[in-house]
Amino acid sequence: MPDNSDSAVRELAQKILARPEYANARPSSTESWLLSFLHRLFDRLGSMGELRMTAPALYWLIIGALFVILALMVAHIVWTISAALRAPEPPTRSVSGARLRDHAAEAELLAASGSYLEAAHSLMIASFRTLAERSVIDLRPDRSNRWIRRALRDTKLNENLIREIDRLVTRTERHWFGDRENSPAIYSDWKSAFDQVSRAT
Repeated sequence: MPDNSDSAVRELAQKILARPEYANARPSSTESWLLSFLHRLFDRLGSMGELRMTAPALYWLIIGALFVILALMVAHIVWTISAALRAPEPPTRSVSGARLRDHAAEAELLAASGSYLEAAHSLMIASFRTLAERSVIDLRPDRSNRWIRRALRDTKLNENLIREIDRLVTRTERHWFGDRENSPAIYSDWKSAFDQVSRAT
């Protein structure tokens, strides 16, 4: 007759669960550690009720210490957030204040070496920088050529000059990102436009 006692049933169950096909049913070491920790925590919390009856002064001392720690943590979080909100914004580097390359001088050197498209591109940047330095447009690194062309239409610059810059930007972009045509004409057109920008502003 089989043994149906509790110890025999537990032993049989352990043997069955020890088989490889039941490996997924066994808790991992991490899970068993976590379960053990939770059991200990709940045992301690349960004993806190007994502590309240047997040593009320110690019980309230522990509760008071926990509240002080909680209050300090909340105060630290509030202080950190308020300090972050009060901190001044980092100063933005203006185009005029930053030490920038002399694109107009670079353009002359590039043109002298036969790199007319690169020279035209440098003069385009020099023109934009001149417009920004003289507060005609608000130039920032994230502003695209399309934004600059749209902003120029809202300025008091000569309409013919605005149309010429708009046309030259489109032409430069087409060559710069497209066929890379290295024509002296685009450099001379940008030189003329840059001179007009320098005089007009």
